[in-house]
Amino acid sequence: MKSLLIISTIICVVVLYVGFYEKMEDAYPEKVFFIKKSPTFQMKFENIFAYESDDKTVGELSGTERQLVIQYCKYRLGVTTDLHNQEELELCKKR
Repeated sequence: MKSLLIISTIICVVVLYVGFYEKMEDAYPEKVFFIKKSPTFQMKFENIFAYESDDKTVGELSGTERQLVIQYCKYRLGVTTDLHNQEELELCKKR
């Protein structure tokens, strides 16, 4: 019973503090794991900068893409932003 409690605690900590995103490496998707800056049950994140496509400006981002970038910046980089200007987007992209 004690070991079950320990294992479930470890699993909970891993789910809360480990995340990943996929990037294309030589036409093959590769998972990149990272330690989250704040806990959340979301494990899979989208990094729109992980693909070798043309970079988008803040104005070109759809509402969904903007939310994905905000979540990625918050949990992967620890940057809290609302993406009001291009500088905030560049801050998330640099890291």
